[in-house]
Amino acid sequence: MSLRRPAIVALAAATVALPSTAAFAAEDWAAVVGGGADALLAKRLEESVHTIPGTETRFLIGGFVEVDGLATRHKQTGAEQATFLVSSTPFGPADDDRRLSIRQSQLNWLSSTPTPLGALTLNAQVNLFSLDLDGTTTLSLQRLYAQMADAVVAGRTYSTFVDADALPTTLDYNGPSGLTSVQQWLVRGVLPLGSGWTVAAGVEEAQADHRAGRRSIEVRTEARRPDLAAHLRFDFDRGHLQLSGVSRRVEVTTTVGAGASAQTFDGNGLSISGSLATVGDDSLVAQYTTGKGIGRYFNDSISGTGVGIGDDDKLRLIRSSGGTLYYRHYWHPDWMSVAGASTLWASDAATRPPDSLRRLVYASANIVHRLLPTLLVGAEGLWGRATRADGVSATNARLQVSVRYLVE
Repeated sequence: MSLRRPAIVALAAATVALPSTAAFAAEDWAAVVGGGADALLAKRLEESVHTIPGTETRFLIGGFVEVDGLATRHKQTGAEQATFLVSSTPFGPADDDRRLSIRQSQLNWLSSTPTPLGALTLNAQVNLFSLDLDGTTTLSLQRLYAQMADAVVAGRTYSTFVDADALPTTLDYNGPSGLTSVQQWLVRGVLPLGSGWTVAAGVEEAQADHRAGRRSIEVRTEARRPDLAAHLRFDFDRGHLQLSGVSRRVEVTTTVGAGASAQTFDGNGLSISGSLATVGDDSLVAQYTTGKGIGRYFNDSISGTGVGIGDDDKLRLIRSSGGTLYYRHYWHPDWMSVAGASTLWASDAATRPPDSLRRLVYASANIVHRLLPTLLVGAEGLWGRATRADGVSATNARLQVSVRYLVE
């Protein structure tokens, strides 16, 4: 599960230089992630007069204070309640839940320094969401990276497997279940090919330390090498297309009683995504992702370990697939809505416990108003359905009202 999140002044995602999506659409003043937020932050830096004395370094320190009012039909299972996780939908009786949260409040640093090799960009982002999504309100480093001349990126930022410009502007912190938006430690190289084409490749942090068990059986997965990710991207006047791939290696240890056995699996994933300008300033984004052993790259979790038992009684990696489609519409220069749906599902090629999750469906629609240049208000309705391997389904719904005040 990823921690993606909000910031109208969110840091640049740094997959490549500022994407062309910002060129064909109106300023995405409500953006919390992705290309719209990147363009907005870069614009603010260009307009900033802040310079470190004695240097040519321009910098911006900015962020926002946000209060979210959350009313949920059924209180989610687990500790995390401040973001809508379809995987946490209760299958039994549950009370409703109402709460206020300030956890999306955020602080950012962005600086640019000219060097003989090109501009050196430094980016940092903190908010109040624990990276473990354990329900605690604590200062958490979400992003920290350096970028040299739009060619080399090092630090914690969006994975090369992720398309930051396919992330919809939701008010919900985590976002659509079937979307990929992981941020992790990496080193990435970016090479422009000309005529709108760009290729990028990265060596990235591998996370696969999951554990699940029942009675006398326990299954644990561990990463055995860094993840290797790459993407090929094409930018054109009305949008972009991106094809991404990732390769992983994980070790699965099964413990039965006092005995344990280990197997090594090679996982891989493929994703195709893009954006397209439609009518006026409207636009849509879409993504389809599939692969074995890549469950952690999705915004929600459908399996604790990512493995199941095949017909031959041997462990098999589970194939996870997700699709997302969202549309952004401007009612007025200061009024916008974003609506769409996403689904994440696991293949039936391997047997898992009957109460394990097989499919998640996430849908949302919002309306956001820029009341003042520094004050945004918005409301969002969310609905989710979780289906287990035994065919039993459960649904949940939430209304979120948000007030965000920008500070600099």
